[in-house]
Amino acid sequence: MEAENRVLLVEDEAPLRRSLEKFLEWSGYPYDSCSSARDALVLARSSKYDIIILEYHLPDANAETLLRDLKLVSPDMASIVLSEFDYPAVSRKLLTVDVRSFLKKPFDVAELESAMISASSKQSAPGGKSEWEQRLVLDHSPASILLRELSEYKYC
Repeated sequence: MEAENRVLLVEDEAPLRRSLEKFLEWSGYPYDSCSSARDALVLARSSKYDIIILEYHLPDANAETLLRDLKLVSPDMASIVLSEFDYPAVSRKLLTVDVRSFLKKPFDVAELESAMISASSKQSAPGGKSEWEQRLVLDHSPASILLRELSEYKYC
């Protein structure tokens, strides 16, 4: 992984946010984190981020709305959306904004690491569609994502 990629983490569930912060720290990513769309916009206006990891449903906005606002501030920022909601319903809404990866909760840290590498590459898949968009179009099923039994990343 490339440590020069600065990450903005937006997650309102404190235990998961702490676990993701540990993952980013151990992986060598410089990051800032917050729990709301409002705070994310404040941080994005004051610092440059290469990647954003965000929960789809935040207390004050959803990912689609926040990403539209963030793209005005930082148009090149790659995004990874996390959600416990129905994969097809949420991901179809996200087709209108540039989302690099979509991870359904619970997810494995290896899946997040893969999404981070993909976001870091800033390359689109053939046809300009991300891997999750191709899965959605091809088989309409959620990615098979398993939660590892790593105690430092476990959450409910």
